[in-house]
Amino acid sequence: MSHFSWSRKIFPWHFVLKSNLAFTRKPSRFPSKQCCVNYFCAGLEQSTNYDSKMATLETLNFDNLALRSLPIDKELDNYVRQVSGVCFSRVQPTPVNSAKTVVYSSQAMSLLDLTEEELNRADFAEYFSGNKLLPGAEPAAHCYCGHQFGYFSGQLGDGAGLTPFSRQADGRKVLRSSIREFLCSEAMHFLGVPTTRAGSCVTSDSKIIRDIFYNGNAIREKCTVVLRIAPTFIRFGSFEIFKPIDSMTGRRGPSAGRTDIMVQLLDYTVNTFFPECAQYR
Repeated sequence: MSHFSWSRKIFPWHFVLKSNLAFTRKPSRFPSKQCCVNYFCAGLEQSTNYDSKMATLETLNFDNLALRSLPIDKELDNYVRQVSGVCFSRVQPTPVNSAKTVVYSSQAMSLLDLTEEELNRADFAEYFSGNKLLPGAEPAAHCYCGHQFGYFSGQLGDGAGLTPFSRQADGRKVLRSSIREFLCSEAMHFLGVPTTRAGSCVTSDSKIIRDIFYNGNAIREKCTVVLRIAPTFIRFGSFEIFKPIDSMTGRRGPSAGRTDIMVQLLDYTVNTFFPECAQYR
């Protein structure tokens, strides 16, 4: 997952291209109520009594708060490995061929102050496929852990192509699953279920091999990128990198025993997203 912190003058938001980008906004004098852990964000209390200047792709205000606040991998070479003692690795998104916009949500993109005119720009797909970086963006892949099929899987990670967390995979999504993710994300939001927003879906002529039914009949499918938007992409798995050895699988988090970094991550999360809780620590 490529994370970028982006600062809007009204509400704090991250957005992530999946093959991913993420951006954060800082709150200002306009209050917002947010409740989110990584992919989950609750409703915002939005005031209409403000003068908000709409942004262009060139004027998005990145502050890269997460990267300034949390430890980053010093290894700049991009190869698959266990990454210990850090929360992020700097990784450039892997380009795709002939990026094309499939769909976007103008309502979700308005959270970033982007107008319909900006969404219809000829270079929109280039930016939101990761082929081009938005001015001020600092791409990085987030290190986290999690459970799959009921078992602790150890180190995981998303990415716009190959990252240190790709394991044996290519870090890519395909068109069919990307459309499903886009539609389900926006549907959940409008049904009142707290979730991330889907900003855009961009496909390409780059192809990857996928065995859809796991029956040996693999086909070539189009690499596709979904833009996800949320106040933060810190999730439970962000803290599972500190998990000691799992009794069932024998796996452990890559930063097990690093209480110093765990406290640093906890302080960042509380101070940034739950400041009302800081007094109770």
